[in-house]
Amino acid sequence: MYTYSDPNAEAAKAINDYALTPGLAARTCTHRTDGDGTVLRVDGAFYRDNNPDAPVPRNGAPRLEDQMVAIEFKTGGKSNDPFPDDGDTCAEMPSRKEALRQIVTYAEQTFTVQHRTAWFLLFVNGSQCRIIRWDRSGVVFTHSFDYCIGWQLFCEVLWRMSRCSDEQLGLDPTARRIHRSDPLYKMMDKMAKKRRSDLDHNLVDAIIPLDKYPPSRPVIYKYVRALFKTSLSRNAPRYILNVPDGDKIRQYLVGRPIFVAKGALGRATLGFAALDRETRQFVWLKDCWRVDYPGVEPEGKILRELNRAKVPNVPTVVCYGDLLGQKTVSPETWGWAAKLASKDSNSKVNLAVRTPGQLRKVSTAGDDAATLAPTFNTNRSLRLHQHARMVVEEIALPLRDFKSGLDLLTVIHDCLNAHSAAVREPTSRLHRDISGSNIMMIPKFIREDDGGFIVLRGLLCDWELSKRIDSTRPRAPRQPVRSGTWQFMSATLLNHHDKAAEICDDLEAFFHVILYYAVRYLKSNLTQKQVGEFIDEYYDQFQYYDKWRCGQRKQAVLQSGLLLTGDPINITFGSPMDGLFATLLPWFQGNHIVQEYKASLEEASSPNSPTVVFSLPPAQPHALFHKRQRLLFGSSKKRRRADSAGTDDSFADDSSTDDSEFDDDLYNPSADVASPSASQLRARAPTAEESNNAAKVQTHKAFMTTIKRLCRGTKAAYWPHDRDPSGDRYPKDKTHGGID
Repeated sequence: MYTYSDPNAEAAKAINDYALTPGLAARTCTHRTDGDGTVLRVDGAFYRDNNPDAPVPRNGAPRLEDQMVAIEFKTGGKSNDPFPDDGDTCAEMPSRKEALRQIVTYAEQTFTVQHRTAWFLLFVNGSQCRIIRWDRSGVVFTHSFDYCIGWQLFCEVLWRMSRCSDEQLGLDPTARRIHRSDPLYKMMDKMAKKRRSDLDHNLVDAIIPLDKYPPSRPVIYKYVRALFKTSLSRNAPRYILNVPDGDKIRQYLVGRPIFVAKGALGRATLGFAALDRETRQFVWLKDCWRVDYPGVEPEGKILRELNRAKVPNVPTVVCYGDLLGQKTVSPETWGWAAKLASKDSNSKVNLAVRTPGQLRKVSTAGDDAATLAPTFNTNRSLRLHQHARMVVEEIALPLRDFKSGLDLLTVIHDCLNAHSAAVREPTSRLHRDISGSNIMMIPKFIREDDGGFIVLRGLLCDWELSKRIDSTRPRAPRQPVRSGTWQFMSATLLNHHDKAAEICDDLEAFFHVILYYAVRYLKSNLTQKQVGEFIDEYYDQFQYYDKWRCGQRKQAVLQSGLLLTGDPINITFGSPMDGLFATLLPWFQGNHIVQEYKASLEEASSPNSPTVVFSLPPAQPHALFHKRQRLLFGSSKKRRRADSAGTDDSFADDSSTDDSEFDDDLYNPSADVASPSASQLRARAPTAEESNNAAKVQTHKAFMTTIKRLCRGTKAAYWPHDRDPSGDRYPKDKTHGGID
């Protein structure tokens, strides 16, 4: 006899009792977590009932890694249905948006845990139901129908679903689960164990005996093995992933992804600390759904080109390729529906897209979208995405792990060096997505006669959105929206969406990266509350009048050339950082004014503090300090070229020009910085001085030389301990934009 205390469980029981889905068992998920910290789970799911390595759960646990098709139950009514049908006038109800937000979260969680090309959801809303299919471009859903009246249709849908293969239900055939009974499972555990020979990357001030690390022996850093071990923790599902390598396939063993791009839609980048099945070397595996437009090249192909051109400080590609037959189908489906709708004026087509206010990459190729509900727009189609994988040698550290302002600038200098080399022949390539997450750190073990030592180098990553610079042809857009990460894009690109990106735009993005990490992680005269307010205002806010535009705080800083908060307080760091910003700000101020004036002519329209000075105790330079800084930046009199003692060209500055024209007195810790109020300037003709300043950021020379002069010699040796003891000064009770 049935009891109706749990109607969801009764529905699942009825499906099983009447064998409506042979080969699949329906279960409700009464536990809201799998023990991995995630608390939001679907109400139920279908599982394969014939897999001995993954038995059907009996205790109400979601077992997300084993779910084939998800089930969501609602109590009924339009207010609980996230998707509107034809003639539905209640699409914008808050409860419907919340229901959609919930389903987006389910999709995002499933895509993170399982390797899928698509995700299916049976949505049951009272006596109504619909089938929903997600891929990385968007969502396709059936009309809602009454399964009590149309029970025959409902039963046939369930039966057809049960007859589908794993691949037809959205599982990726190029990813195979590794279960506990597989010998590879034990091999992964063995490779994750600590070894005495692993090197600590933090030993930057130590002389390391060369006999422990001969050239024939690859150096494995402790953090690399620790990352791999972390990916295997908490019973994370393990996989063998296939990666194309020309006409053959290479296989890599992975656990849980180390990096997960937020959002159910978009490029959906996953980053893994992976183990080469054949060589047993640790590598970085990037899995993503790249934008598939004519002229948009795979990142692996771009990196291979940069590697062959010996561009320094970029990842070293091992293998890469597209996974055949794995393109998103939502764009084609919506395009077909839109054509039908255009023939029927009474039909309403709803295209799920995201608005700038809902994205971390607000105006990007679709990566790292915040987990928010999409809106509906009938005027834009969905992007086509192609599933691809790439493997590189380097497993890098995030930029937030830098130890001091000196380390931060050293890493930025390396990435500027990479950027400078890439824009020159033969590659002639502009990155166009400079952001904090695309600038990484990598330890390098340097061998010299008297021993080895470690230096931290910069690594400029994520070249997928890069574009060739061709002065002989007009630079037409390859995608329907702007490429880049909103928080770090230049103000001119944010204000003028049709403007082609230039070198000065990427250099301004580097400036915004330095400022972000300095304000967030270094000591300054700001309180923690003021740090949070400034970051929110400068990086996350935007203006809207006729279109999305740059936020007021970033605009005000660039227009005035003053590093002011909204209070206003002039931001100071009590370190050489003050000299850096005092030098760079007038250059980017001039560039902003010049660029806005040019854009206003083209568009025929105009876009519409106490100083706290404190000193920090200087650090005594270690014996290795001057050697390391000379290796990184050369001597003050003569450029130091890489020698045969284990270094390469990537350790040398790319500029052989004399830097004597640039001010060497960039840091005077006793000097106060004036704090006049910022003014909102409209587009106007630049002065001669502003034009001269703007010219300094049309190439890399001035920017790189300024950093180089701060990072070598006496000034660098006595750079203060300026990393804030708290580690992160952004308030822990605040969230913003998705930047780490």
